[in-house]
Amino acid sequence: MGYGLHEYRFKENPEEKRFAETWSKEDILKYILLPGGVDQHFPVEPSERDKVVAATVIQWLGTPVGQCFLAELGYRKRGKSP
Repeated sequence: MGYGLHEYRFKENPEEKRFAETWSKEDILKYILLPGGVDQHFPVEPSERDKVVAATVIQWLGTPVGQCFLAELGYRKRGKSP
């Protein structure tokens, strides 16, 4: 997996980078895009456009606006462990 469209923002926004890096380690998009849902056993290969769009949305969740969006849904960022 690659990153989204706005890697240039990573230096200024480490949370956005964290979201992007975590997503880039995952290989679940081919399962998310299954037309038959999780009951289908043969994953599809996402197009490059699919990969970029998904990575960009995930990365956006790490932005201040994305964090507000998640907060409106009741999600809160956990504090770092001591």
